[in-house]
Order: sequence, then structure tokens, then C-alpha cells
Amino acid sequence: MKIFNTIPWMILIALLSAGSALAQRNASLTENAALRYWSAFSAVQDSGITDQQAKELNAILDGTAPYDDTKYKDLLEKNTLALEIMARATSLPNCDWGLDYGLGHDVPVDYARKALVLGRLNVLYAFHLLKTGNKDGAVRALAAGLRFSHDVGNGGSLFATLIAKDLLKSHLRAVADALRLEQLSASQRSQLQTAVTRVGEGLDWPTAAKRDLEALRGDYTGNSQTSAALTRIISSYVATLNDESKLPALNQAVERAPQQLANVIPNAKRVLEQKQDLNNTLLQTRALLQ
Repeated sequence: MKIFNTIPWMILIALLSAGSALAQRNASLTENAALRYWSAFSAVQDSGITDQQAKELNAILDGTAPYDDTKYKDLLEKNTLALEIMARATSLPNCDWGLDYGLGHDVPVDYARKALVLGRLNVLYAFHLLKTGNKDGAVRALAAGLRFSHDVGNGGSLFATLIAKDLLKSHLRAVADALRLEQLSASQRSQLQTAVTRVGEGLDWPTAAKRDLEALRGDYTGNSQTSAALTRIISSYVATLNDESKLPALNQAVERAPQQLANVIPNAKRVLEQKQDLNNTLLQTRALLQ
């Protein structure tokens, strides 16, 4: 009889333990910024633009053309909700896009394309707020945009990392413009300095490249020679993105690989150039904030 009396307590303990685990899992989900970012993506309106508008927008983001509020004010007003959802999400501690790299080439990257649209709208939004004299709002938008841009590259491929780099650089340019053209208060400068500091050393290029290269393994499972060449390339590629002086060794490994493999290896020199370009922009912005 005693054994039957203990069973209900054992069940209760098991249920309480399961409930605690479920609560922890639900808490981690609610603290995942990526889920909020998806909500922001779904709230974006009228983001389609013509080729000419794309050229004008790129010129503004590159800093080669002035921002014209009359052209973008209505678009930004339609997307205020999406931008606010994004900004609020950047206060969350974690960002996990839930990517399944077991899918190989079929890993979804649509989130990165959507992020590019939202991130560029955010830069324009910061310019709009500056034009209307709302410096506090502009600083908040830029700080949120920097965090969002960094999150875009979190756990992603080289494609997502390149988009994150593009967004980071656009926001850093906007920060530099705000510092040069606006009379920002000590508090506003401090907020921007904190946001730039949180970017750290930029993006994790080696890990992103490794993910992309590992995704190629499924194409060569039946070819031991090519698989071995891929293993050597992956090791050398990661080492090169950590130390540029190792680029010649990587180039040699790619040249010696079977042609079918060599043809699909991303150009490491160009990746290094993108990495250095972002690092330079970070250094320049940090110098302005000192």
C-alpha cells in the first residue's frame, strides 16, 4: 500500500518539474528579439521602390546625397509602428533566428532581406527625426538600429553577415552625420557612444564563413578526395578571416582543390575587404565620439 501512496506525489513532482521547464522555455522565447523582429517585418508597408528610387536611397545611405524629408516623410509615417516594434525588441538580451543548418543550401535567408528593408527605413527615420528637431528620438532610433543591425548577423551565413555589415555601416554614417551637423547634448552623445561600443569588434565573419562552407559537405559525401579538400579549405578559411596574413595559404588550398569545389568557394579577399571596411568605419565613428 505504501508504494501506491507515493505514486501521486511522484506524479505531482514530475508535473511541477515539467511546468518549471515549460515556463523557462516560454520565458526564453519571450526574450528572443528575433520573434519581435518578425513582427516588425510583418508591419512594414509600401516598401517596394523603383530602380530610380533605389539609386536615390543608396546615395543617401552612402552619404553622397542629402536626405529630402518631403520624399520619405509619408513612407516613414506608415512604417512608424514597424520601426517602434523593432526598437523595443532591441532591448531584449538574446536574438536567435532559429536557423537549421542541417538543411544545407536550403537554409532560409528571407529574414535577412526583410531586415535590410527595415534597417534602411530606420536610417531614414533617424534623418526624419533630426529634420523635425527630435534629437532624442533620432538618437534612440540610431542606437536601436545599431543593435538590430548587429543582431541580423547573429548566427547567420555570409549573406546575412554582409547585410548586417551594410546596415551597420549605414547607421554608423548616420551617427557621424548627427555628430557633425547637430548640437547633441552630453547625454545624447553618451547614448550613441554606448550603442557603438556594444557593436564590439564588428561581426563574426569566421563563424559565418564556416557555416556556409560546412553546408557544402552534403554535395561531396561520396567523394573522399573532395571532402578532404573541403576540410582543409574550411580550416584555412577560418584562420584567414582571423589573420589576413594566412590568405596565400588559403588561396593555395583552393587552387589545389578539385575544380568543382574551387568554383563555389567564396572569394576570401573580398570578405576580408568587407570586414576591414566595417572595422575602419567603427574606428572613425568611435574617434568622433571621444
